[in-house]
Amino acid sequence: MTIPWNTETTSDPVDTTYASVLVPLDGSEHAERAIGAGWMLTRCFGAGLHVVAAGVGRAERGWYEGYLDRLDPGPGLAARHLDDDPDVAGGILATARHLAPCLLCLATHGRSRLAAVTGSTFAAVAGRATQPLVAVGPHVAAGRRSDIDRLAVCLDGRAPAERAVRVAAGWARVLGASLSLLTVADPALSQSHMAWDFAASQNRYLPGGDPQAYLAALAGRPELVGLAVDTEVLWSTSVPHDAIGDHLDDDAATLAVATTHGRTGLARTALGSEVARIVHRSPVPVLVVPPRAGH
Repeated sequence: MTIPWNTETTSDPVDTTYASVLVPLDGSEHAERAIGAGWMLTRCFGAGLHVVAAGVGRAERGWYEGYLDRLDPGPGLAARHLDDDPDVAGGILATARHLAPCLLCLATHGRSRLAAVTGSTFAAVAGRATQPLVAVGPHVAAGRRSDIDRLAVCLDGRAPAERAVRVAAGWARVLGASLSLLTVADPALSQSHMAWDFAASQNRYLPGGDPQAYLAALAGRPELVGLAVDTEVLWSTSVPHDAIGDHLDDDAATLAVATTHGRTGLARTALGSEVARIVHRSPVPVLVVPPRAGH
């Protein structure tokens, strides 16, 4: 099934028919934690599970061949891949293109033996990707689930983040999942008569600056018709990623959804962008929606 995903036009589709799910590995246990999420995604989309070690030089090839041979990712493993491009992110993306239509599923913020998939390389992959990918942060449980029943869409009240709504709607429709539209707002500010004027001045929650009305309007969009959708303003003085993480701890979705705002995708460090912070804090994998395909 192909779904429209650009908020300005329906001419740029995202295809949710995946032939393969690719999990990059770097020899670390942290990177291997993405295998559980990868296995879940293969079950959801009827895809084959692939793993790749990228940036593998001649001296390291024998070690990585043995490592991948010893790896037990469970049922559904289609193939193991090695890539010798010293540009690790480029090698991962090239392997994904070879396996297209392919969904990338990567761990973040772990340690690596040679070519770090986690941290800065993940940021490089996200920054160069033109299709959604799944990020598995350090707080995601290592166990496997067999389906996706709820997607929590993380919104900041600004238009760029709304790209996530279309993508999440398409996934929810294909997977038979429900949707939660979430945003974080400061309760102290909300008590001020200037609160909505302030929000509007920051180009948030337009047109009126009211986060509850904003989410209600999003929930009424045509692409959400027929889906089970709820909305919630997380009133909190905490920073947004902590408020979202706390919410997901208590009322867990299977998948969170967030949008990167620029061509560089996630920042190069864990604290470089709010999306990176959400990925790092989230107890569930995060479907990361990059800027418009081709840009």
